[in-house]
Amino acid sequence: MKTILFDGVALAEHIRTDLAEQIRALGSEPHLAAVCVGDDSGIRSFVKLKQKAAQSIGIQFSSYFFEADDEAGARTTLAYLATDDTVDGIFVELPLPESWDAKSFLSLIPESKDVDVLSPSAEDSYRRGASLVLPPAVGALQYVVRAGSVDVRSMRAAVVGQGSLVGAPVAQWLERQGALVDRIDITTKEPEAIARNADIVVAGVGVPGLINDAWIKEGALVIDFGFGLKNGKHWGDVDSASIQNKAGILTPVPGGMGPLVITAVLENVLTLAMR
Repeated sequence: MKTILFDGVALAEHIRTDLAEQIRALGSEPHLAAVCVGDDSGIRSFVKLKQKAAQSIGIQFSSYFFEADDEAGARTTLAYLATDDTVDGIFVELPLPESWDAKSFLSLIPESKDVDVLSPSAEDSYRRGASLVLPPAVGALQYVVRAGSVDVRSMRAAVVGQGSLVGAPVAQWLERQGALVDRIDITTKEPEAIARNADIVVAGVGVPGLINDAWIKEGALVIDFGFGLKNGKHWGDVDSASIQNKAGILTPVPGGMGPLVITAVLENVLTLAMR
């Protein structure tokens, strides 16, 4: 079996073309605001990628950068953006400094502007099935499933990692689509054996190369949300070389889920702007 590498870049470009047409028809530019804390170059570069993608389809983008010791300033700005009628969407680039109360900070984002679905009220709405938009990781997975005409009903899925950005919302979404979901985290015993029985394996743990061929069933759909550097090379959570010719479809790193997650953020901005 030859593993198919899913082209997330091409699909993202196709979806963004459609979003750009919708924005032109709207007659005004939606406005997305970003709040970023600290001087991590990787975090800042990801914000710039979002800015470039947003502006390419007609979304106005504003970014606000703060030092790790300026929580008061960041809170003041976030509270202002929450009440600014010219701002349609807001996101806080994570992670925040460990000394900050992340939950309290994110609660300053009103649900009506929360493009990442990370504020407590937005997360609660998503859990209840009443969210205004989908978490970006879920939106990205939905793009892949639809493009591949994958019917997840009755499929077995293993979701590795249960963080608020990827694992938890993705597991909930898959269950709502009728999949039988195994949630795997650091406490799970024999995670490889569990994942090896799955038709779909979703990885979102941030550990480069953690998942190898011992985790993968022949012909499985493997979704890799991980992204990091190892020995100067971009890596996902999946050791892609070891599962070549074993997985049926693999979203590679880079060029897989990353562009689709950004696209899902942009779609959320437009959806919230049109409410």
